[in-house]
Amino acid sequence: MKTIKYTFLIVLVCCLFSCSNKTKIYENITYNNYLLTQVDSLETTINNLVDAVEQGRDSTVVRNAFVESRKAYKKIEWAVAYFLPHTSKSINGPALDQLDLDENKYVPAEGYQVVEEYLYPVYDLENYGELLIDTKRLKNFVLSIRKNFEVITISEDVVLEALKMELFQITALGITGFDTPASKLLFVEAAVSLSGVKQVLELSKNWQNTASYPEVKLLLDKAITICQKNPNKDSFDYLDFITSYLDPIAKGIVGIQRDLEIPFKDGNQVVKGSVNSLFDKDLINLNAFLPDSTYYLTPAKVALGKELFFDKKLSKDSFRSCADCHHPDKAFSEPFKTALDLKGQPLLRNTPSLNYSAYYHGQFWDMRSVTLESQSSDVITNKDEMHGDLKQIVAHLNEEEKYKKQFKTVYQTEKEIEVWQLENVLASYIRSLSVFNSRFDQYMRGNKQALTSREKKGFNLFVGKAQCATCHFMPVFNGTVPPFFVNSEQEVLGVPADKQGKVLDGDLGRYVFNTDLPQLKHSFKTPTVRNIGESGPYMHNGVYETLEEVMDFYNKGGGLGMGLEVESQTLPEDPLQLTESEISDIVLFMKALSDQ
Repeated sequence: MKTIKYTFLIVLVCCLFSCSNKTKIYENITYNNYLLTQVDSLETTINNLVDAVEQGRDSTVVRNAFVESRKAYKKIEWAVAYFLPHTSKSINGPALDQLDLDENKYVPAEGYQVVEEYLYPVYDLENYGELLIDTKRLKNFVLSIRKNFEVITISEDVVLEALKMELFQITALGITGFDTPASKLLFVEAAVSLSGVKQVLELSKNWQNTASYPEVKLLLDKAITICQKNPNKDSFDYLDFITSYLDPIAKGIVGIQRDLEIPFKDGNQVVKGSVNSLFDKDLINLNAFLPDSTYYLTPAKVALGKELFFDKKLSKDSFRSCADCHHPDKAFSEPFKTALDLKGQPLLRNTPSLNYSAYYHGQFWDMRSVTLESQSSDVITNKDEMHGDLKQIVAHLNEEEKYKKQFKTVYQTEKEIEVWQLENVLASYIRSLSVFNSRFDQYMRGNKQALTSREKKGFNLFVGKAQCATCHFMPVFNGTVPPFFVNSEQEVLGVPADKQGKVLDGDLGRYVFNTDLPQLKHSFKTPTVRNIGESGPYMHNGVYETLEEVMDFYNKGGGLGMGLEVESQTLPEDPLQLTESEISDIVLFMKALSDQ
């Protein structure tokens, strides 16, 4: 009995000690109250902006009110973007009508970037009525944000993850100017976003007592100081700023969580909580995009899909395989201006690279297929490309013992091969064609000898003066928007029909499948720049043979800049004023994105 009592006391003491430790780790901080206080400040700045517009104040007063208001938003961007992504996109998304394919319509643009375009580069008094309406709409967002922050549960682990994601957002969107296309206040706002991160970290004594915190604080202070000086965006060293400050800060925030042994959210989410860098090769969890575990990526599926990718049996009369048009040595594209049909005649569009195609929400140049599975079946059954019959193909595969055995092993079933399984293994192989091991990736992971000085300069121009990174987003360098990767953008560039550039190419792009949406005329998916050195010719119609020609097109301001009539061009038409030497450096950088 005595032994039992002592045992009970020991267990009790251990439990109390454990609880004491947990109390130390999980402080009773009401993050909701902190955020609601910041929302009050945001509301005040919006009211001041509305008053300034309504009272007809001069441009300086109105602009100052606008800047202060968006700075107030930027201070809590980390929370709004993480907890309320739809609100975040509405209040500070691009000043472009948003495509809603579910409703087959465009939703008119609203939010800060819409207001920004009335104020910069000149104050647009002719549209005063619209400006007043759009500034008043900002009030609705505040109501939504407040209501949500009053009721949602916000714990330490999700706060730290949200702060890390904010560092990713500043890196990929903030300092590239994606948020500030007209005002060019990217560094001013980045300083505020970083200050918001710093302020939240200062709420917790536990966080401040970790081994990782002092370095995080030091780096934040330095980064904020750099941004507050509002350096010239065209000559700024983005590469050094990212590798010396933004990336280490993100790693440090994850370090704080590790120091305190706070569990990470590592379920089936797009970006796992334990990932600490935007340039981690395992940053994006592709399984998070798939409907259920039966579709998940496995080595066995990849191996089987690869075998079938090179098998001509998937086409009519075994005429061609997938690999006949997607050459591995050409970044899984082909070296022709446009693809060739079964008779060797040119088709309408250039063969896109399959590398990193897993990171698009929409396949083909016109994004008509939502998944890689549906893309695979579309190509196989297309009468000009492979002219296969999926049911017949599967029937033939079921007659081959080798394939029957492999499919049964992969899908753990005794049933015969099904069409969806064929689509899935092909898609799985294509998903595996994303390795993130270019010299650029090596540099971002610590190998400072991986890039030449000209390639580094090219990266800085790519992000800064050339504005490439506002459409080709890091780290995938395609049109899928970081850091949450839930949507992919299309662009209207005004690509000409030939090199002479006198006539707009007649391909209507995404509009062909969405004829009620004229804004989609001539719109196409934004492809990745990774492996671009191997995937020419370029553009949807293969009009340009070299990257220098592509850069010349952008340098002129796309179709509008070349004098073509282009409806709804999304590319700014102002010339970039890039020199030949600068273009050469950008091309060198883009070639450094080739996988090794």
